[in-house]
Amino acid sequence: MSSAGPSLSHPRRSAAGAEAGAASDRGIFSSDRHAGLLLAQMNKMRQQSDFCDVRLLVGGRVFGVHKLVLAASGPYFAALFSGAMSEAHEEEVRIVGVEADVFEILLEFIYTGSIDVTVDTVQELMVAADMLQLSEVVDICGEFLRAHMDPSNCVGIYRFLEQIACMELLQFTEDYIHVHFLEVCASEEFSSLSKDQLVKLLRSEELRIEDEYQVFTAAMDWLHHDVPHRKKHVVEVLEPVRFPLLSPQRLYKYIEGERDAVFHFSAPHRSRLIGEKDSMIFDCTERYDPVTKQWAAVASLNYPRCGVGVYSCHGALYALGGWIGSEIGKTMERYDPEENKWEVIGSMAVPRYYFGCCELQGFIYVIGGISDEGTELRSAEVYDPISRRWSALPVMVTRRAYVGVASLNNCIYAVGGWNEALGSLDTVEKYCLEEEKWVEVASMAVPRAGVTVAAVNGLLYAVGGRTSSRDFSAPVTVDSVEIYDPHLDTWTEIGNMITSRCDGGVAVL
Repeated sequence: MSSAGPSLSHPRRSAAGAEAGAASDRGIFSSDRHAGLLLAQMNKMRQQSDFCDVRLLVGGRVFGVHKLVLAASGPYFAALFSGAMSEAHEEEVRIVGVEADVFEILLEFIYTGSIDVTVDTVQELMVAADMLQLSEVVDICGEFLRAHMDPSNCVGIYRFLEQIACMELLQFTEDYIHVHFLEVCASEEFSSLSKDQLVKLLRSEELRIEDEYQVFTAAMDWLHHDVPHRKKHVVEVLEPVRFPLLSPQRLYKYIEGERDAVFHFSAPHRSRLIGEKDSMIFDCTERYDPVTKQWAAVASLNYPRCGVGVYSCHGALYALGGWIGSEIGKTMERYDPEENKWEVIGSMAVPRYYFGCCELQGFIYVIGGISDEGTELRSAEVYDPISRRWSALPVMVTRRAYVGVASLNNCIYAVGGWNEALGSLDTVEKYCLEEEKWVEVASMAVPRAGVTVAAVNGLLYAVGGRTSSRDFSAPVTVDSVEIYDPHLDTWTEIGNMITSRCDGGVAVL
């Protein structure tokens, strides 16, 4: 007997297990429209004060709301209206720390899922949403700030985000300032940075700049904006500037333009800057006693100096050249440890600072540096402590300041350094006493200005320094070390230091 109605049997399956027949006999469906309609209806009830079970007092205004809706919006209201809070049983609850107009916008978002964000309201909305733990609004405001960020307002955004500790967006803004640094420096907001914020930015290795002079002028512009209150920060603000990579000529020109003499410069080096009267070039000398493990002051130099060359020869200590007062010096002083006295004993032929020096066969050699005209030098001199006479040496192939110098196998090596036209140098020159001329030898793998050089066991060590970057960001201090083998005329990189260093000191023990 056949059935009168349709058959509702299960569909057959293929061998692979896939359905071979008609659609399933059940289904689950959802409606996005339902959520919107539900929110719209609840918002309409709020506006008409239907079923509202609590009144919120915000900034002098009263808002009738539904506890359930607000509690569902985030943890702040969920905790506020929970049974453990006294507000859970009150008909009126006061919300402090939020303006009424701002709260009204946030309340509109809770009931509709939409929010009107403008340039004028975004910061207040973000602060209030953060306080009320409305994370979606915080994210919306963050995206708004990202989309509207430009060089004219990013400093204000940066300062705002630091105040509310919004770390992810703060990092984004900081990266934006690094990339657009030159445009940001020209904005009106740049001067509103705090001292600590400015120093942090200037220290960054990610600054997109063309040369270090732009970092220097940015720091000086910030100082000039409020001289009476900011001149006390001059050393801290200029400390991040990489002065070894700064053009001496441009620096001199800038200094000459300081007509009001608000900031006086004693040398183009971080920490060598002074205020209106007090110099920070020091004449003091200290001696370390390895037995007592203490430093003790000894006799002071006759002339305060910085960027000076110091070397020991024939049991005496010599201080040569450097900045003396406001001038480049060429005098030399000798310290006698028995008499505890410094004595001026002569002068170099050429005034210079930030040069390299070494001792060889009882003679002191002075190499390169920067002249009193602000140019890097090719010249070199040798001093005879017995006759107390200076003699000129042949000039080097390349002009070098902040050059590393050491003697090895009766030869003097001038390693790396800085040249305004070439930047940090990787080239190396050797002066042989017998041939009496400079010749270039193998270049280092890494250009190094302010490199420290020492000779150990027939090899030459080049330690640290500062190298020019290739993407126009700030030049970086390096932690790498190279060894030069004079027999093979090759440089070999060895293990890096733990800390990167520039203009450091090295002693052989």
